[in-house]
Amino acid sequence: METRFLKWAEILDFLILIGSSVTLVAWIFGVPLFYHADGPVLSIFTSISLLVIVSLRLATRHFQLWPFTANLAFLMIVGGGNISSILMLLSAPAVHINPKSTLVMTSISTSIGLIFFSFYEILLYLRRTPNRFWILDDILIHLALVPGGLSLIGHIFQNPNYLSMSIDPRVGISLLEMAFMALLALSTVLSNPNLFLWKFLKSGTANQLIFVGLFVNQYIAPIIYLVLMHDDWKSGDFGPELFIFFGGVIATLGFLLFQAKLEENNSLIRSGIN
Repeated sequence: METRFLKWAEILDFLILIGSSVTLVAWIFGVPLFYHADGPVLSIFTSISLLVIVSLRLATRHFQLWPFTANLAFLMIVGGGNISSILMLLSAPAVHINPKSTLVMTSISTSIGLIFFSFYEILLYLRRTPNRFWILDDILIHLALVPGGLSLIGHIFQNPNYLSMSIDPRVGISLLEMAFMALLALSTVLSNPNLFLWKFLKSGTANQLIFVGLFVNQYIAPIIYLVLMHDDWKSGDFGPELFIFFGGVIATLGFLLFQAKLEENNSLIRSGIN
């Protein structure tokens, strides 16, 4: 099963590689894909970040002489570049964002997701995913999807606060961007059999149903709330749906951490350690 999952992960990585290359070339030739002046657009910098991450994965798998230090260097560039982008947008958005420019900045939300992915990749190149209570690798992958979840609310209900920056509506997470990030997350999970999530899911159907319920609840609960309260909420404001969403995220991660601690305790008991 693990071999099959690794093949699927590699297929997804190739899809992301091809897709990000196409979007990058489209930007270079001045014809970005699915470009809308009044809505979120996949930035050229996002294309570069995605391209670098999956290229390093594929190079590491297929080239035995590929230098380990190159992975760390490029991932630090991706992570550092996105951190710099966030600082630029937070410190002086009016200076760094020009709605009339053909260059579109990567949104803060997208950068946060890419930083989590970069940090995860760096850790994975430095050591194997450890078998212990603090399931950092699982947490990083999960948190990388949070910005996309918030943007999903924006796309469904056309709430500009979740969609993009008011100064330039192009700076946000587009549907194409969400698809790329979802594929990257799926590939990341499939390619690492040492994640605690796999151990938990292999324990039985009940565990699988519980996790699916918790994971889906993160995205469904705020949507259901907004549907029920449609006449009472304003599309331009943040509301309880934001806290409902983060409550779901905390519930899912907290549950996995709790299960990881139980697994660690059981392992110690089986080993005869009190």
